[in-house]
Amino acid sequence: MTLMKKLSGALLKYKNIIYPIIGAAAVFALCFIVLYGGENVGISDNGDFRRVLLVNNLEYKDDTDKYYLFKEDYTMKVEGDTLAQKLAFLWSENEEEDIYSSPQFFIIKLSKTLNFFANIITSKPETDYNIIWLALIYILMLSVAAWGIFSFFADAKPSLQIAVAVIFLLVFCDAGYILYFNSFYGEPLQYVALMMLISVGLLIYKRPSIPKIICFFISLYFFAGSKLSNIPYSLIICVFSLTFIFLKKGKAFKIGALVSLVAAAVCIVGLYSSIPWWMNSDTTYQSVFFGILKESDTPEEDLKALGVDEKYAVLMNTNSYMEEDEYPIDIKSEQFKADFYDKVSKSDILMFYLSHPSRFVKKLNIAISNSAYIRPPYLGNSSTELTEITGRYSLWSNVRAYSGILYNPIVIFALFILTAAYAVFADVIYLKHRKRAPVKNVYAIAGVNILALGLWINLMLPILGNGEADIAKHMFLFSNFVDILFAILLLAVVRAKPKTGIASALAAALAIFFCCFTLPKKTVEFGTYNGEPIKWEIYENLSDGTQILIAADSITEMPFDDGENLWEYSDLRQWLNSDFLAEFSEEELSSIVTTENSNILAVDYKDLASDGGHTHYWYFTRDMADNLSDTAYRYYNEDYVYIPTIDMLKNLDGYSDDYWVMCPYGNNGFMERYVNNDGFVLHTDVQNEKGVRPVIRRKAN
Repeated sequence: MTLMKKLSGALLKYKNIIYPIIGAAAVFALCFIVLYGGENVGISDNGDFRRVLLVNNLEYKDDTDKYYLFKEDYTMKVEGDTLAQKLAFLWSENEEEDIYSSPQFFIIKLSKTLNFFANIITSKPETDYNIIWLALIYILMLSVAAWGIFSFFADAKPSLQIAVAVIFLLVFCDAGYILYFNSFYGEPLQYVALMMLISVGLLIYKRPSIPKIICFFISLYFFAGSKLSNIPYSLIICVFSLTFIFLKKGKAFKIGALVSLVAAAVCIVGLYSSIPWWMNSDTTYQSVFFGILKESDTPEEDLKALGVDEKYAVLMNTNSYMEEDEYPIDIKSEQFKADFYDKVSKSDILMFYLSHPSRFVKKLNIAISNSAYIRPPYLGNSSTELTEITGRYSLWSNVRAYSGILYNPIVIFALFILTAAYAVFADVIYLKHRKRAPVKNVYAIAGVNILALGLWINLMLPILGNGEADIAKHMFLFSNFVDILFAILLLAVVRAKPKTGIASALAAALAIFFCCFTLPKKTVEFGTYNGEPIKWEIYENLSDGTQILIAADSITEMPFDDGENLWEYSDLRQWLNSDFLAEFSEEELSSIVTTENSNILAVDYKDLASDGGHTHYWYFTRDMADNLSDTAYRYYNEDYVYIPTIDMLKNLDGYSDDYWVMCPYGNNGFMERYVNNDGFVLHTDVQNEKGVRPVIRRKAN
């Protein structure tokens, strides 16, 4: 009994230490399992790795399918005769004219050094590089951030401690975030640096000290440099960080805080000066021609408002990812540089949208709708299956995608407006009662302002900075902030009185229910497959007395083809128009009418096009999946039985099974689009099996 009392006493005495340590260890273990618990997973390249690998003297060991498969093995250059010379080379940079500076390179060089010593110990070639060393650094940084957050709540009620741990492990260790650790993107450093900022910020509030403030600004520097678009927001955080001086008395503390702040601001401004011209030029081009002018009814007037010659309206709907021969004019000429790049800046784009608020809101709606996935669905996880999405520890990712709440523009705008209103209200109340308010209140209110501004800035910045190009990937930080806001609201529910908590939980459950619930559509029976009548939804009744029917369920699963995404010659088309119809009666077959369909072509087959002038640029939301498809490379053929076309999807409800869509992935000749089981339009290799929902046009009875 005495021993039990001693153990209980020891646990009570050290519970404030044990809880954060166990929590941080759980985060580390979970992240490691997500990445390496079975087949190693990560994120594939989309073209951004090249400049990172180049500056850090790295290259692919095997670059086959590098844009679609996760690659973990690379080769690093090692030069020098002595150990010191080799280490010095590992920390050197490749001198290239278009290289930019980033604190991400420090993390990569550290991972190279760890890998180098591991190679020596295990007798592997010293030039071998495995990305696991980079992932381990990110995992460790996130675990330290978790330790700080758990330490802040170490003396809270057990119910709140449990809630904090569950939310962190469920939401912020989700595969949507953690898979980035196995990549060379800036997002993983951005993510862990932001979590470190929150962690250190909370610890400063609890017990302010100069070492913690220095850690805060180091984290801010890494956050700013991880993605150079974070620089404006980071400078805003610097301004609000002036509240540090109110947290503790003493001249030395205040001077130390100010010196740290100024040093951080100078370093962050220095990052801005390192942005290469090509990076700014590409994003400005897309902000205008794939942003402001995209699907504009008045492209000439828009260019005139920007101070650009109206003749460049022919570039509307184009982006900097296209093939050179897809542009109607030479966008790399000196003339275009003088007429466009030398005249348009990001501030001009901001002023345009401020003078056209309704168009800006429309663009923001598009951005929000494209933030459903934490990890863009076109980036592959697997090292063996092209662009297939892993389901490993993706509960939160699935909740986000299936519920529809956290990427619903109405919900997001309502939450953001309420958060901004709360911040303004807190500011006013504090200013009114500042003489009597506790000193720490000004710091807490600064945190509320930073959150509110972060929500709005990271919603608007992708559109202002890059238009709609690659919008899903650029919404990563926005999704991160939305998840942080959601976590705060959940913790507020836990801390509320029981009745209030029950009411809030009930309201959330009802919101999810109404977002997900849809009435079943009326079906008709027509034809037979495998001895069972086929149920069809009536998609459209046409004026000529015919109707378009789409199978209510997938009738089977099969590959699209054995190698190509050309619908006309695909195995799936041949099967639908032969074996599939074997059990239809003569009367049923005679009632089916052929349909002329417009078939989009991948860039590999653009020479077959009878119409259109550019690669089909994809979106994964059903209401935008056919965006700009009417001007993309395409040709026409008649179909007896076919599958849903890309323009049909916006009028189809979400679906519980994957099924093929008659639309190729535009950038290559071996991937096809399909509707995922969460209702979004993704793409995969044509040899993978997906569901088949036949479509026919028949004479109405």
